[in-house]
Amino acid sequence: MKNILIVIHALGCGGAEKSLISLMERLPYDEWNIDLIVASPNGLYMDKIPHRVNQITELYDLENYSTELKQRRKKVCGFRDLGCQIKWQIQSRVNGHKYPNYGENKWAIWGKNLPSLGKHYDLAISYMNGFPNYYVIDKVNADKKVLWIHNEFEKMGYDYDFEAAYYKKADKIVTISQACVDSFARVYPELRNKVVVLENISSANDIFEKAKEVPETDAFFNFEGRRIVSVGRLSEQKNFQLAVQAAQKLKSYGVNFIWYILGEGELRQNLTEKIKEYDLTDQVKLVGIKPNPYPYIANCDVFVQSSIYEGKSIVLDEAKILCKPIVITNYVTAPNSIESGKNGLIVGMTSDELARGVASYFENEELRKQVVEQLRNEQNSNDAEIEKYIALFTELMESNV
Repeated sequence: MKNILIVIHALGCGGAEKSLISLMERLPYDEWNIDLIVASPNGLYMDKIPHRVNQITELYDLENYSTELKQRRKKVCGFRDLGCQIKWQIQSRVNGHKYPNYGENKWAIWGKNLPSLGKHYDLAISYMNGFPNYYVIDKVNADKKVLWIHNEFEKMGYDYDFEAAYYKKADKIVTISQACVDSFARVYPELRNKVVVLENISSANDIFEKAKEVPETDAFFNFEGRRIVSVGRLSEQKNFQLAVQAAQKLKSYGVNFIWYILGEGELRQNLTEKIKEYDLTDQVKLVGIKPNPYPYIANCDVFVQSSIYEGKSIVLDEAKILCKPIVITNYVTAPNSIESGKNGLIVGMTSDELARGVASYFENEELRKQVVEQLRNEQNSNDAEIEKYIALFTELMESNV
């Protein structure tokens, strides 16, 4: 039996977390022993961890490690000081820690205080960039190590020198699209040969089954106007401020609609205030995290993704599997998922263009039918991708001999 360790930051509602659960459900447990560390053991998918996975929970209190850092940061910055980040950077440099990225600084200052993991592994996998990468390289005893990147590296705010020290020690670096490979390789061309693409896993059968579980008490499913859905963390990257502005435009067009935004995040209060400011409380609903988002996607008239950037969006792939009319903004990797006018629409990153893209499906029934029919003819499920994961892990462990 081979021993494998997987490390991830948390198991919230993101695409990476969802993909990891799908992967762990299908690993060959008759051949591999799987240990799992969830650094902050919380989130939507914690109860979805397969029972055959051994969760390492008793060795480290990594949540307190993070909390301790936040408390010390408050002493430097004050609780609501708008100059907190600047003060933090200055104090860090005074202490000899030059990294402006909060996660990097956290590791540089406190990571050395974490004990190493005593068990030996044939393979250690960091399934998320940032903390899991640092932990696997610095604290885990393994013959082979794999690090993940789940987005365009150039847009993630990392210190390139700090990150290079970790990626250079990895045996393989995995990312989720060719655009993500290219972004990483522009920063580290010497590491290009280490990088492989493994897409996040989207299982069509699972999605179709879960889409049937319609919550009968939710007014969304009885709304007689147009139903719009977006899914994602309420963060700058997902750009839901733009969605709210587009909703204001749709209302001015006279469209009768409701727009559900599924997700949580640090911008909830800001978005709530914008929704009130634009008099959209009857139209735009921040409904939080839904354990099963698929009935909402399956029953919407248009699925919208307003992101500033994406690696390869798993929720977009899920909307394609459910054959929904799609509108996405023109972030760099958008053409890798959507051929505009054929299986969805790519629009400019303005509220006018986003609103017009959504409205075009309501005004042009032929366009809507064409997009839906094209998606029905495509093979958007990638269950077979799991075999590529297993093949990579097997190859690395066999090369240990």
